[in-house]
Amino acid sequence: MTRRLGPPLLLLAIIIGFFWKLTLSSHFTWLENPDVAYQVVPWQQVQAEAFHKGKLPLWDPYLWGGQSLIGQMQPGSAYPMNWILYALPLRNGHIGFGYLKWYWVLIHWMAALFAYWLCRDLGRGRAASLIAGVAFALGGAIGTTAWPQKLNGMIWIPLVLLFFFRAVDGRRPLLSAALSGFGLGMSWLAGHHEIPLYVSLAMAGLWIFYFIREKQLHWNVLRLAGVWVVFLALTSALQVLPAYEYGRQARRWVGMPDPLEWRQTVPFTIHQEYSFGLSNVFGLIVPGFHGYTDPYAGPVILSLAALAVALCWSDLRVRILSVLALAGFFFSLGYQNVLYGVAYSLVPMVEKAREPAMAILLLNVGVAILAAYGFDALRSQQQSVWLRRIAIGLAALGALMLAILLGVIMNQQPRPWYDDRAVMVGILALLAAALYFGYRKQAVSAAALSVCCLLLILMDLGNATGYYYVHDLDKEHAVYLRRFSENQDILRWIRSQPAPFRIQTDNQEIPFNFGDWYGLEVFNGYVASLPSRLLRLGQDTPRTRMLFGSKYWIAREPRSPDQVEVFAGESGLKIYQSSSAMPRVWSVHQAIGVSSANELVPTFEDPALDLRTTALFLGETPRLSACSGGDNAVLTRSEFDDVVIDASMQCRGMVILSDNYDSGWSATVDGRPARIWDAYTVVRGVEVAAGRHRIEMHYSPWSVKLGAAGLGLSLLGLLALAYSEPKARSATVPRA
Repeated sequence: MTRRLGPPLLLLAIIIGFFWKLTLSSHFTWLENPDVAYQVVPWQQVQAEAFHKGKLPLWDPYLWGGQSLIGQMQPGSAYPMNWILYALPLRNGHIGFGYLKWYWVLIHWMAALFAYWLCRDLGRGRAASLIAGVAFALGGAIGTTAWPQKLNGMIWIPLVLLFFFRAVDGRRPLLSAALSGFGLGMSWLAGHHEIPLYVSLAMAGLWIFYFIREKQLHWNVLRLAGVWVVFLALTSALQVLPAYEYGRQARRWVGMPDPLEWRQTVPFTIHQEYSFGLSNVFGLIVPGFHGYTDPYAGPVILSLAALAVALCWSDLRVRILSVLALAGFFFSLGYQNVLYGVAYSLVPMVEKAREPAMAILLLNVGVAILAAYGFDALRSQQQSVWLRRIAIGLAALGALMLAILLGVIMNQQPRPWYDDRAVMVGILALLAAALYFGYRKQAVSAAALSVCCLLLILMDLGNATGYYYVHDLDKEHAVYLRRFSENQDILRWIRSQPAPFRIQTDNQEIPFNFGDWYGLEVFNGYVASLPSRLLRLGQDTPRTRMLFGSKYWIAREPRSPDQVEVFAGESGLKIYQSSSAMPRVWSVHQAIGVSSANELVPTFEDPALDLRTTALFLGETPRLSACSGGDNAVLTRSEFDDVVIDASMQCRGMVILSDNYDSGWSATVDGRPARIWDAYTVVRGVEVAAGRHRIEMHYSPWSVKLGAAGLGLSLLGLLALAYSEPKARSATVPRA
């Protein structure tokens, strides 16, 4: 038991110690990043709120009139590991920042553990596997990526490879192929499509290699690949299907002024902007020298990987990992690699990934696992000439870096500009060279070699990972989370007003997602995409704001003549009330239609169209009855994926809710199914007859139901294979 639990617990202790700023101090945070603070943390909050109300976080009702949360993919609503975070107790109604620190640490521990298991399964020693786990979890893209939705997708790669190698080696091949596909499916559930897409392409290449290996067609490999694809599809369906459904109804900002629809190709110029860049290869050994993605591995890890290539090249696994690393590097170059242009043009979904630099993760995982091979080779081939050569190379690298930096310091007066972390790299390179020479001369024991290598790696990676975590007293950089505690007097006033209504905020004054964080309906927000219907109509025009019931505007100055100041905050921000804002729910008895999208906006913007009495439709128009006033419609409940409206109608009409239309919503009137119309082409309307009625709407899209069924089938399939497939099954393909 100790032999099994010891290494995972040791890795946990190492990770906790490495992230001392988060675990042993209350003054540092990893959240001081505009995307993370303004968008990701509010996403986590709204999902935790939904969980504590007994609901899966499928729909975000708080921003821009509401839109699919699970369909946006990046919130990670379908990722089971996130559900544990959301289920933790709230503090004053909010997700705790302390929980987010440990969430971050445990993600990296999972990465280290998965890499350790892979190396052990490949026959590597415990010390070597620990080194690989640390290198994978704390270095390169995993160590420095700031977005949890990307990080959660990265950490599954070692398990995908572990069970892939088991499958092609014939060790319970069906179950192993299924588990490999399941692991990659979990990566797809994590919340971002880039990393799982790149890993899927890499794995497709590995399956093809084994299928045609040794100039023969191995049909058993094709069968295993089929199992892998099935379990990948079933597992990922809970996220991929809602993302596809939502993506076809939305437009996404990709770095251009205008958002793109699903059918539009992301321009290659955007891929060029987010390419790795050849000059950033120096970032492998120089911390801070990188562009969009940080590849830093450091001299010790790279030297061990080089030893693996030099001393273990006869091992097929080493060759595969080397090719995987090189493939990730060349793919990450993007526009500087002509083959990437071919993939962009021909391979489905590559153009939508838009950030080829993230493929550098494949280089990082390849180098980390190779480091385990290199360390074992170092211990077993103590007198190898390659050990001497690499030690000399490290010594030369360290001396050269220190000499260059000394020259920079001496020649730049009065204040030199340089990143002094490079000094540490030079020193560590010299220490690693001395360690290798000492071991070669039998002056250093194997145990001391293991401990010293691990310590050097931790010191090295500490100059990249966690280096920029911000202290709360650093007023120059601790600027994002501070915005959350501002304007509390304005918040109290808003909450004292009778609901329902929507507000708008000046994005320059309140840049974070105010609605998600405080559970308020806000007709703006920091988002990556919006429904196409809303953008087509104009998401921030006076008429659209009026339609969506934007009653209050929070800013320093009013933005339209009908806004009147009703409250002044201590910060100088004021609340202005609009007299033209529509109620959240109302009824109409007139409907007009337009035949083409070109007529839509001019008709909607025409002041002659009274939005309070007449609904506008594109194409088919409902038949309503005209009658005198006296209707009454009240929004009695609006809670994530459930809406209830009580309506009293004088004659047949349409009750309209100023929430975004989405095909995933269904409705009943007095318990009987009813059609939801896209009133004004953007909000939801339901026809009702004369009399009193209860209208209920529920968000339960087919994609979520089908995806949940797929994930359930995947789990059942794994259990069935685990029970039925013999543990000692013979190999079905040639072993390496």
